[in-house]
Amino acid sequence: MEHSGHTPEWTGLKVERTLRNGKHLYVSAFKAWLVEQARRPGVSVAGLALRHGVNANLLRLWMKQEHWPGQAPELLPVTIVAEPACREAATATRAYPSTGTMEIELCGAVVRLSGEIDAAQLKTVLAALRS
Repeated sequence: MEHSGHTPEWTGLKVERTLRNGKHLYVSAFKAWLVEQARRPGVSVAGLALRHGVNANLLRLWMKQEHWPGQAPELLPVTIVAEPACREAATATRAYPSTGTMEIELCGAVVRLSGEIDAAQLKTVLAALRS
């Protein structure tokens, strides 16, 4: 039955309670089970939701949430490489006052700013680049 493409049926309680506005509060175990079924290869999320009386968009929302027990978020490996400290002074390579664009070269990096450029924000960006 596992490879037949058939989704088993939920036999427990689905709705914990229904609010006055008609909104259902679903049992956590049912939500977790439904998400598990929806993540199986070849399963139609819309069809699964329809068979269990749940809005397909709600099921997709549950699938996006990463707080289900037993599902740790997948982390990617990160390598941090120390860069040599930059002792150069920042130089404005180009400025376009009519278009509100500024280009700054600092430590071999180029920063382009466009739109209204706030002096305090610019100072913060430059300080961060120098550190």
